[in-house]
Amino acid sequence: MTHPFDINQFNYRSTGKGSALIWSHGLLGCMQSEDALGIYAWHRFPKKLTLLRFDAIGHGLSATTNNKSDYLWTSLAEDTYQLGTKVLGDTAVVLGGQSMGCASSLFSAILHPEWVKGLILMNPPTAWELRVKQKEYYHKVAKAAKMLGGKGLAKINAKHIDRMLPSWLIDAHKHSVLGMLDGLKSMKRGSLEQLFLAAAENDFPTHEQLAKLNIPCLILAWDGDETHPLSCAKTLAEVLPNSTLHVAQSMADVDEWPELIITFCQQLE
Repeated sequence: MTHPFDINQFNYRSTGKGSALIWSHGLLGCMQSEDALGIYAWHRFPKKLTLLRFDAIGHGLSATTNNKSDYLWTSLAEDTYQLGTKVLGDTAVVLGGQSMGCASSLFSAILHPEWVKGLILMNPPTAWELRVKQKEYYHKVAKAAKMLGGKGLAKINAKHIDRMLPSWLIDAHKHSVLGMLDGLKSMKRGSLEQLFLAAAENDFPTHEQLAKLNIPCLILAWDGDETHPLSCAKTLAEVLPNSTLHVAQSMADVDEWPELIITFCQQLE
C-alpha cells in the first residue's frame, strides 16, 4: 500500500453489535449509490450482527488520491483490513462486496487469512483471460475520464445503463437505477483517470492462490451482464474449495439475496 493509512480519510458507517460483516461497494459506487439502487436492503440487516460499510478511497465521501497504486485491488484490500481492525479490533470477520468490492475482499482473505472467516462475492468482475481483453477498454475510459470528469462519464453511462445491469433488473428498478450514478457525478478527473488505469492492471488472484482459501464462500451472480460475466462466477465456484453459487435469473431471485447474506453471516457466528 502506498498511502499511509489514515482512518479520517474514510467515510464509514458501523451498525449493530455482534459478529461482523464488512461490506465493500463496486467501482464508481459508494454507500449512497448502493442505497439508491435498493437491492441490498441493508435496513433489514439484524442489529445482533455488526455491519461495517465504507466508501473506498477516491469514492463517495472518502478522500481522493491521484496515485494509481492506491486503486489497485491489493491496496483496497489492505485498506479494508486496516479500517476493519481499527473500527472492530482484530476479531475474525466475514468480508463481502460487489464487483470491485468482491475483488478487494478476495485479496484481503489471501493477505490476512486468519482474519477472514467467510466471503460473500457478489457479481464477480471480469478476471483472468477476460480481464486481459478489457485492458484496452479501461485505457479508453481513462482517457475519457480525464477529459469529461465524473459528470460527463455519468451522462454517458446513463445512456448505456443496459451494459451495467441485466435488462430485467433495470425494468424492475426503473426509478432508482440512475441513482447508482450519483456518486460518480462528484468524482474528479485526475482520480478517475488513475482509477481506470489501475483497473487495466487489476486481476484476480491465481487459481492456485484461490484453491488455498478453505473458508466458506457465498457467490452471488446474475446472467446477461458483460462487466460481471457468469463464467467468472462459475470458475470461482469451481476453484474455491468451500463455495456455494447462487445465480439470479430474475428480480425475484435478486430479492432473495439480502436474506442469503444474513443467513450466511448468522451461520458463521
